Amino acid sequence: MRQPSPEPVAPAAPRLHLTTFPEIVALAAKQRDLQIKAALENDVRLVRIEDGRLELALEPMASRALVNDLSRKLEFWTGRRWTVIVSNAPAQPTLRAQAQASQNELEAAVQADPRIQDVMAKWPGAKIEAVRRIAQGPSGDDIDAPEPPPEDDDD
Repeated sequence: MRQPSPEPVAPAAPRLHLTTFPEIVALAAKQRDLQIKAALENDVRLVRIEDGRLELALEPMASRALVNDLSRKLEFWTGRRWTVIVSNAPAQPTLRAQAQASQNELEAAVQADPRIQDVMAKWPGAKIEAVRRIAQGPSGDDIDAPEPPPEDDDD
């Protein structure tokens, strides 16, 4: 009697190696898990990361299920076991706090710019509504930057 040939085994999916916290946040976004992504940005302060191990501190309002959910999802997404540990060690600020600090620095730099101060002095009561960075292309040129206004010869 002829024995059936064994079915071919599909090659194992390559394991995804993550070595930075932003890579983990980007993976959550790629997986469209907006709840985990938001929690990583707002409720987690990074202590240390190594591939397969994440040590973090939680903000007081963080979900108590976050650590287990994150560990389980990282294992599913990367194909390898992850250890997620809550620590009391000094940690980085949350990504949201880091982004806010960066925005505050940018706004302070804009307000300190002599050209901006001249404009504010010329039009009392004027306010800066928003400050955004302009993306730069590979050559260093601004992308989609608005054309500067024409020079005012009334000075």
